[in-house]
Amino acid sequence: MSADTANSADYQHLLYEVDSDHICWLTLNRPEKINAMNKRLLAELREGLLRADKDDDVRVIVIRGSGKGFCAGHDLVEDANDVFKSIYHYRTHFFEQFDEFTTPWRITKPVIASVHKVAIGKGFELSLFCDITIVTSDTKMGYNEFRYGIAGHCMFLPWVVNMKTAKNIMLTGGEVTAHQAKEIGLITEVVEPDELHEATKRKAKLMAAIPPDIQRVHKMYLNRVYEMQGLKSATDYYLELVAITGHQTVPEYAQLMDMIKEHGLRAALDKAQERYKDLD
Repeated sequence: MSADTANSADYQHLLYEVDSDHICWLTLNRPEKINAMNKRLLAELREGLLRADKDDDVRVIVIRGSGKGFCAGHDLVEDANDVFKSIYHYRTHFFEQFDEFTTPWRITKPVIASVHKVAIGKGFELSLFCDITIVTSDTKMGYNEFRYGIAGHCMFLPWVVNMKTAKNIMLTGGEVTAHQAKEIGLITEVVEPDELHEATKRKAKLMAAIPPDIQRVHKMYLNRVYEMQGLKSATDYYLELVAITGHQTVPEYAQLMDMIKEHGLRAALDKAQERYKDLD
């Protein structure tokens, strides 16, 4: 791969490459955490996306994950150490992070999510507001953090699937398989694990062949269709609710954070999962 790596050293958790087919590959690079989103990775992903959007040599952007999975969601260990003085500070934090996190939606060039194995929580949401999502057949997706008393963040889900499906996913906190996700319209394409790179590259090359200005016009138009139907107002309302639940946490979330600090993340999640045993 012929890569633009001039500023790659500036990134701690992101790899930035531009190949000869005008495809920018942004790789989430915290493999030891299954690419869980911390503040640094979120900031670097935003910067990489904006950089690619301004680069005349880039026509399509791909977001993928290194290591064992695409993205295991939000970094709960980092969360356990956050302190917010008031509901206002918590609200400001969530609105700023929403603006940062939804950069793939707001930039003008098409973005493909190339997903393998794991897309949970923030990883799931990231896959939803990319323009195209290609997923390996062994991938699990969903909002299992709801079961721990953690709200979502960028609530695009009701705009992607029908009402009953959205309620089933959100009110059970259950995961869906890749084939289920394709059937209900959450993703674009399912491929076998060893085919992900080639399938992604094939789709990206096709999209890169279309005149760039036409791509930009149609992405902006299609996004505006949903925004005019109320997507932005609805997601803003959800953020207001998240600010309340974040500042006045539910008991289960408080217990989880205490467990993380005392026993570590894995033990805390195992303990929180006990009440759901044999219910799925």
